[in-house]
Amino acid sequence: MTLRAVHKRYLREFIPAMFAYVALIILYGAFVPRTESVFLKVVLALLPLMPIALVIRAIVRVIRDQDELERRIDLEAIAIASTTTGFGFFSFGLLTSAVDWKIGSDAVAIWVLPCLFASFGLAKCFVAWRYRAHE
Repeated sequence: MTLRAVHKRYLREFIPAMFAYVALIILYGAFVPRTESVFLKVVLALLPLMPIALVIRAIVRVIRDQDELERRIDLEAIAIASTTTGFGFFSFGLLTSAVDWKIGSDAVAIWVLPCLFASFGLAKCFVAWRYRAHE
């Protein structure tokens, strides 16, 4: 299967941004515990947001430039991913308030976006498969 130009551009934008994100998360994890300066901790905490903003831009651009069927598949996948991720974290929040688990809100909050992206990928595979099955 040959990739269309819109998907090649997406990969050229997405892959370097994700590598930058991983590198900056590692940098964050390594240096924040050893840093005394609140200002430097804030800078280190915000650095991974820059490549994620580029990932979001790449996602919006690829969806905008896809054909109608691809956009429909992505819309359904986004609906499934956002509602299931929201439901999952809402449920988890209720459980953590009912049971005295020793989990900080930062440990939970930092996983929302990765879980949303992962659930979107899974939902997109499911929705695309369902559309292919009905052709």
